[in-house]
Amino acid sequence: MKGRDPIDTTYTIQLTEAQYAALLERAAELEIPLEDLLLQAMQNFLEESDNFA
Repeated sequence: MKGRDPIDTTYTIQLTEAQYAALLERAAELEIPLEDLLLQAMQNFLEESDNFA
């Protein structure tokens, strides 16, 4: 992350079965682990949040 000190953070998310299945399917399409897909989504969200700050 640009301009930030790395910190350890734990996130908990709640998903329905359908949401979980959709995420697993998307990760499979991209041929990446689900964890990587979630990390990419969080990084994109943080970058977009910085743009609006």
